[in-house]
Amino acid sequence: MGILADVVDSVFFDVFTPGGRDRGLARLVAHGEARPATVDGYRVRSGGDSTDEHWISLTVHGDAGPFRATVRQQLLPYPERAPLGTPVTALHLRDRVAVDWGATLRAQGVDPGDRATVLAGRTLRQPLPQGIDDARIDRRRLERGTAAEAAVVAVEPVEVFGMPTENVDLHLQLEGRAVTVRRAVLPHYAVALTVPGAILPVAVDRKDPTRVTVDWAAAAERAAA
Repeated sequence: MGILADVVDSVFFDVFTPGGRDRGLARLVAHGEARPATVDGYRVRSGGDSTDEHWISLTVHGDAGPFRATVRQQLLPYPERAPLGTPVTALHLRDRVAVDWGATLRAQGVDPGDRATVLAGRTLRQPLPQGIDDARIDRRRLERGTAAEAAVVAVEPVEVFGMPTENVDLHLQLEGRAVTVRRAVLPHYAVALTVPGAILPVAVDRKDPTRVTVDWAAAAERAAA
């Protein structure tokens, strides 16, 4: 079994950790036990190379009872299918945890083909708090603005050179008037909250009422409560 395990590990090392040296992830993918889990938190930070860094927090149901874990991992493709509260399949081996996103999508009735590989960093020693911690949200605007509720009218994707982006033009109805938030970053965990008629918590600029900031974190946490 030792030789076979080394061979399997080397295969998964090449496939799942390109350019890296994380053999623990290879072993997790090859030998980890599938466990039911629930998404209970996200942390997003802007990376130095213009890419965002994502952490996902889970409540995992193990033999000895539920436990929490946080791993640096971005769920691709279809990340919008995992808002807070979503049941997922987690792989667990000793001190490592990662979401088996392919298995999760198939359980949802979606066939990801070969696109949903397990690309994950190390599991944090201490899990992050539950809820959303997204550095892309302008907390200063939210704190300085006037809190209000706005209804979604329509969402228009923003493209650059014909390519889709994470930005949208968000058309809202706010206190009897129409407002459009241009090029708003729509987090994956909040996509399901932008159907027409949905109510979003916002902050209105005290000097310029046309400037509206959506509190995506509060919206996602409220929807999951």
